[in-house]
Amino acid sequence: MVRGRRRASRRRYMYASVIAVLAGTASAAVIQTGAQGSTRSPSHPAGVGSGAVSGKWISMSGGHLVYGHDAQGNRIPDFSYAGYEGGGVPLPKVPVRVKVAAPGKGDATATIQAAIDKVSALRPDAHGLRGAVQLAPGSYHIASQLHINTSGVVVRGTGTSASGTTLVADKASARTLVTIGDKSSYTTVGTPTKVTDAYVPVGARQLTVAGTSGLKAGDQVVVERPATQAWIDAIGMHGVFTPNWSLRFERRITAVHGHSLTLDVPLTNALEKQYTQATVYRYDFPRIDHVGLEDLSLDGEAMASAPDYAKTFYNAAPWEFQAVQDSWISHVVWRHFGGSGQTALGPQSRRISVLHTQALDMLTTDSSARSEAYLLQGQQNLVQDCAVTATKVHAFTTYGRQAGPNVFSGCRASLVKVTYDAGGHQRWGSGTLYDDVTVAGSLLLVDNGTRGSGHGWSDANSTAYNCATQSYKAQDPPTAHNWAIGCTGTLQNGSDGQVQSPGAHVLPNSLYDQQLQDRGPTSTASSGR
Repeated sequence: MVRGRRRASRRRYMYASVIAVLAGTASAAVIQTGAQGSTRSPSHPAGVGSGAVSGKWISMSGGHLVYGHDAQGNRIPDFSYAGYEGGGVPLPKVPVRVKVAAPGKGDATATIQAAIDKVSALRPDAHGLRGAVQLAPGSYHIASQLHINTSGVVVRGTGTSASGTTLVADKASARTLVTIGDKSSYTTVGTPTKVTDAYVPVGARQLTVAGTSGLKAGDQVVVERPATQAWIDAIGMHGVFTPNWSLRFERRITAVHGHSLTLDVPLTNALEKQYTQATVYRYDFPRIDHVGLEDLSLDGEAMASAPDYAKTFYNAAPWEFQAVQDSWISHVVWRHFGGSGQTALGPQSRRISVLHTQALDMLTTDSSARSEAYLLQGQQNLVQDCAVTATKVHAFTTYGRQAGPNVFSGCRASLVKVTYDAGGHQRWGSGTLYDDVTVAGSLLLVDNGTRGSGHGWSDANSTAYNCATQSYKAQDPPTAHNWAIGCTGTLQNGSDGQVQSPGAHVLPNSLYDQQLQDRGPTSTASSGR
């Protein structure tokens, strides 16, 4: 199955709107992408981002996407780098090394963990794969937790039907049933070099630094953009945000020319020297990689009987990725999880694909903290072709301060009413794409002000594309944009963001798929199995 043709005809498109979009690029400064794309928008002076593109932000011409940009060069980012191995790469077929027989009535935690540990002790092959633990059909009772902490290990069931494989939470205690990776962090290598550009726009892959000594093509680097008080004041978040964090974009250098660096993945936030001094430095991060869960179900109903279940921040989660990259969950269903827990790609996760999954019959409470069915943190993570059934949950959300890009694509929360909004939950989540997403409630890319613990601007440089909603809203933060293109539902008052084709879907059906296709043959392989 080729990416870019996956969702050929999900909706009836309104051709008058499509024609208007295709015709609307004449007055806009545009960037047309082919197999290689564009590495940099035109140079512009520093300043607070304001004003829309004069034509269309995005359209199709000659079978490729065409992008408009504002006066500073900011454009809709290329989100296609989200997912396993940087997007569009097929998941590997990992051979079975250990089989676990049909379970009995007792606790199966130790049996499955021993199988995971046995595969973990094997020598990896040339692709970094050790092997799969194959679970026979049946229900495996898990009294505590399972852990995958070694690269190249997969846990695989026999399917998600009633005759397949299910991991069942067997005690009413708050926990995550399967944890993948630990909570380690990176270490800086060498001395940071300062970014000298006055302004590097959203969507750019090229920047200028004070010195390139010790830097070469192929190096893994962090582009760090500190949140300063000057910037916090400029975006109206004085007293809401504090200057004790940074956006840290993990990138690979693809070319060095003089003092200029070219990166593999576009930036999803501008670097504005008038507000903050960005730096670039090499780093080392001992993440595990090439691990996965496949073809099984998880059930957390027992957790709901815990005495403290209704308390705020009770965690009843099926799985969590922590310091992990280039890994996946595929064809997995989980039921009866929730409380105030979340299904999470944690802040140190990178290039994870969550494909063909369902979060069903989520258990929710009346505590102040609501469950997140799918929570994206980290960067270059992809949730694709998923479904949610529940009430009182945030179906698709981010937790803020993540560098992006991150993508929800082809996801549905529509079988029952979802009474809480989708969209960024808090604190400047940069560069999230909501692509062909359906929610029975609202999709909001907005300033949440002092809501909750002081959530403030929850999304920045994020895009809602061809989404079907009950209502939606997009607001532009100072220094940034939020886009809503081809979305249906009631456009809420106060939507001062970049709204294109309200009430009518546009072509292409999926922005993520088309961006993959535009990147060329190496990026159009299926990311499913």
